[in-house]
Amino acid sequence: MRKGFLFFREYCHREPMFCGVLLYVLLAFAPGLTGSSPLWMMCVVRYILPGLLAAAAAIVCFDAPRSFGGFRSCMKSILWSAPIAILCIVNVAVGEFSPGRQVVPSVLAGVSEEFLCRLMLYSALVLHFCDKEQGQTRAVLLSSLLFGLAHLSNLGGGGGVAGVLFQCCYTTLVGIVFANGYRRSGSILGSVLWHVLLNLTGSLFV
Repeated sequence: MRKGFLFFREYCHREPMFCGVLLYVLLAFAPGLTGSSPLWMMCVVRYILPGLLAAAAAIVCFDAPRSFGGFRSCMKSILWSAPIAILCIVNVAVGEFSPGRQVVPSVLAGVSEEFLCRLMLYSALVLHFCDKEQGQTRAVLLSSLLFGLAHLSNLGGGGGVAGVLFQCCYTTLVGIVFANGYRRSGSILGSVLWHVLLNLTGSLFV
């Protein structure tokens, strides 16, 4: 088993883009195939386990930092992602928010998606694009694009084509803000915080 793990880790280092994208797709979409389930099971299967596995893969396979960073890094992360506050205000003003069952999934979804896309996928793409400055820029753009395209899955849930395409464009831009904040600060705390707040303040744009 140890040999298999070491082989997988080495392969991830050799092919970080392929492995990162593959893990992102598997962890983001495979849990959704379980169908309808009790709330606690959905939270565990769709959010908690994929988030934890993504964080572990990011650290072990793609050389992501092992912590959220110090106080200054965390504050920089929050400030770099602060433009999302505008969208939170818009959600409060024109969206509809019904507390209850959606609070816990909204929080867990925000955390899980940041671990999946920013912590794991972005780190894998940085490892792929070896040149430091341009590579990080490419990683920001590509990880955000994949994050946006992932929302095409909402077509299967009965969403209208125009609405889903708008959501893909919107979430790509949100992803750029979050990924750039992670890049600039070295901490993922800001994107996690603002993503959760964006989820909690309404469902218009999420």
